[in-house]
Amino acid sequence: MFNTSQEFSALGQAQVDKAVRLSSILLSGTERLMNLQLDIARRALSDQADTFRSLTQVREPKALAELQAGYAQPAIDRAFANARNFYDAAVATQNELTAFIEEQVADTNRQMLGMLDRVGKSAPVGSDAAVTALKTFVNSTNAALESVSRTAQKVGAELAEAGVEAATNSAKAATAAVPRSKKPIAQAVEGQG
Repeated sequence: MFNTSQEFSALGQAQVDKAVRLSSILLSGTERLMNLQLDIARRALSDQADTFRSLTQVREPKALAELQAGYAQPAIDRAFANARNFYDAAVATQNELTAFIEEQVADTNRQMLGMLDRVGKSAPVGSDAAVTALKTFVNSTNAALESVSRTAQKVGAELAEAGVEAATNSAKAATAAVPRSKKPIAQAVEGQG
């Protein structure tokens, strides 16, 4: 299979390079997600501090009810923005991994075609047709797999995007449909005081 020790060494180096690149892609994706989590934690801490400051300034029940009503929609909007950011980070990592895998498949196919060329040169007379048939088979299979892969990626991305948008729209519609009556909350607070 390997004619020289240099070919074997080159293969080993190529495999190490591929492993390093794959690790880099995975670490980059993890870093994206961790940065998002840290940003969310910072914003949550800041929002909680602001909320606490606002609550300490409330002097009457009506103001408390108004304050409470003002926090719902921004919290929902932040939750949707966070979900969208996580989705985008996951898609970016998935796209990088998909590109890496496609490159590996293409590289393997090139190696297989190269091997078939070497086999064809050293094969007995008359075996040209068999080698050519194998090459044609490999090329046709690669073309079919590429077509199916592209179609699946396109459909998958469109479905995921539509799902995220539908969830966002339905959640926004649901929050808009919730009555925003301040009176019962204010009365409940006054009843306790």
